[in-house]
Amino acid sequence: MFADITLATIFFCRLNSNVENLPPQVLRLVYKEVSALAADPPEGIKIYPSEEDITELHTAIEGPEGTPFAGGVFRMRLVLGKDFPAAPPKGYFLTKIFHPNVGHKGEICVNVLKRDWRAELGLRHVLLVRNI
Repeated sequence: MFADITLATIFFCRLNSNVENLPPQVLRLVYKEVSALAADPPEGIKIYPSEEDITELHTAIEGPEGTPFAGGVFRMRLVLGKDFPAAPPKGYFLTKIFHPNVGHKGEICVNVLKRDWRAELGLRHVLLVRNI
C-alpha cells in the first residue's frame, strides 16, 4: 500500500536526493507527519511516500460520494519545500481533472495552500480539504 517509512529510508533519501540541504528540524517534522499518515491514513486516501525523496508524497484520492468525481481515483503529488511547515506544500494533480481550482498543468490553487496556510495545519489537513 505504501512504503514503510523508517529512519533508514529517510537517511537513504537524504543521501540520494535533493534534500541534503533540508534543515534537521524540517526532516524530523516530515518524518513525524509522514509516519502518522502512513500509520493512520485519512479515509479514501492512500499515501505513497517517495523512496528517493522524503519531501515528495504521492497520493491516490477516491472521489467523494455525491460529487461528479465519485467512483474516480485521482493521483496527486505533494512537494514539501525546505521552508516547510512555515511555507505550504505545493500540490499537483497527476490525474487529468476538470475543476475550477486545478490549473491546466494540474497545479492546485486553493487558499489553504496559499494565503490561509498556517504551519500548524500539517499534511493531514491538506489531504482532507475536499473543496479543492
